[in-house]
Amino acid sequence: MNATRLTGQITDDRRLLIDIPHDIAPGVVEVILLQPKQGKGLKSRARRKTAHPAFGLWAKRTDITDSADFAARLRQRLEQGADRDG
Repeated sequence: MNATRLTGQITDDRRLLIDIPHDIAPGVVEVILLQPKQGKGLKSRARRKTAHPAFGLWAKRTDITDSADFAARLRQRLEQGADRDG
């Protein structure tokens, strides 16, 4: 199956208008519609992340200059069992 990305328009009377390139052969096709969300899509997702209790946990720590590196080192210590009681 070949995939081709085309852009179209849905009219008020619920018809799909799209220009088909000449190199697309006639025949049966499967159509998948991807329509951008209206309104608050990204904002609500960002709001959910900032509402998490762990958000900003390291914000005031002056000893952490690279949070990604710090998290990677924590993960590595956990995987090696460095923090186990024993």
